[in-house]
Amino acid sequence: MDVLASIRKLLCLDNNKSIKKEKCLSENILRDYDIRGIWNVNLFADDAYHIGRAFGTYLYRKNLKKVAVGQDCRNSSDTISKNLISGLTRSGMDVFELSVCHTPMMYYTVNKFEMNAGIMVTGSHNPGEYNGFKFMLGTDPFYGDDIKKLGQMINKKDFIEANGREIIMNDIFSKYISEILNGFDFSDDLRVVWDIGNGATSNAIKEIVTRIPGQHHVLFEDMDGNFPNRLPDPTVADNISYLRKFIMYNKFDVGFAFDSDGDRLSVVNSEGQMLYSDQVLGVFAKDFLKKNPGAQVIADVKACNSLFDTVREYGGIPIMEKVGHSFIKAKMKSSGALLAGEMSGHFFFKDRWYGFDDGIYAALRCLEILSSNKNAFTNLPYGFVTPEIRIQCDEDKKFVIIKEIKEKLEKNYIKVIDVDGIRVSNDYGWWLLRASNTQDALSLRVEANKKCDMIRLFDDIIDYVQPYIHDIRNILIHYA
Repeated sequence: MDVLASIRKLLCLDNNKSIKKEKCLSENILRDYDIRGIWNVNLFADDAYHIGRAFGTYLYRKNLKKVAVGQDCRNSSDTISKNLISGLTRSGMDVFELSVCHTPMMYYTVNKFEMNAGIMVTGSHNPGEYNGFKFMLGTDPFYGDDIKKLGQMINKKDFIEANGREIIMNDIFSKYISEILNGFDFSDDLRVVWDIGNGATSNAIKEIVTRIPGQHHVLFEDMDGNFPNRLPDPTVADNISYLRKFIMYNKFDVGFAFDSDGDRLSVVNSEGQMLYSDQVLGVFAKDFLKKNPGAQVIADVKACNSLFDTVREYGGIPIMEKVGHSFIKAKMKSSGALLAGEMSGHFFFKDRWYGFDDGIYAALRCLEILSSNKNAFTNLPYGFVTPEIRIQCDEDKKFVIIKEIKEKLEKNYIKVIDVDGIRVSNDYGWWLLRASNTQDALSLRVEANKKCDMIRLFDDIIDYVQPYIHDIRNILIHYA
């Protein structure tokens, strides 16, 4: 038995009984809002087939049949997509195949053509060796316990047998491009850089820049699953350093960077500064609330106090929500909110769009704002705040650590916001520690009221975190 087969066997244990590999999924690829793993390490071709069988069975039992399937440009996506579709059709689904596209185009297809469900094969912002699945049930996200249920169905081999079919959809691209541009009025003197990062937004962005006024320059436009020019996550400053320099040296007004499947956006202003997503959401909120007074605006728990203060200042109602695009979408539906955003670069507009996260649409909203105010994204007020600090932590330990630290805080009568992880506020500012849902890591963010207060907050964090993360002091010193 080779090494990969040995790993596979170990990962496929259920109640201490060995199960044949074709009957199970590795539990650690079942995330809160998607399924994601490393290709040929804990995610395999037969997994894709059985995910199709399980999701198709789930839909069939609800008398649902129409499923849209898209895939990003990763090297493993074609194999995974073919196996997924085979499993879906064997469970009686009519699969509308989109082939290579960005995730928002799959979302658009489900919304526009009243599909019963959708699946996107993508590793999202993760490096090229990752891949996985994002799901929709109707126009709603499919996440949490529903994803766990798919794993249970696979382990029990709980599938139905029925005849489905595969249908190729050829006209989605042109409809998406036409509709996404509808209603916008852009200035003809804007100079814009688009950093595709060799991802799946390539075809859409290259078409869009030929249809809108202004001067546009596209970086890393060829789709390449090896991502030779930068890593897919555009919210990491080092990943978009070339874009930032290009803007400054060539005096462009703004730059946009996308992840591999196009649902995230990072904005770089004319000074080459990569903006935090809560800063960008603050600009969106100001513009949105002028036209929708008293409306609700949702941000995730990682957002700074200044964003929530901005929403209040402009007459809106801020809502703090758990991190994750599925949780944000569910909250938008339950609250009726029309605008939302995450620190990870997901932005959601439901006033003039469909409410799903679309990096290209968010970029167009930026251009609309810049068309009337070229300084809208410069000189933005911001406190003394760290970026999101990722701390490596074993997958099976990260949630336990959060639970134990929360218990210690509460024993010391310290108030904790536990919407997602632990957010602790005091006279010096606040800090947030949570378990990442997409990586084997803890996520830390800190905002101080004054620069000198940052050290006080770091001291608090060290007191609670060092028993678990022994080098936390050395990690924090880089942000002092």
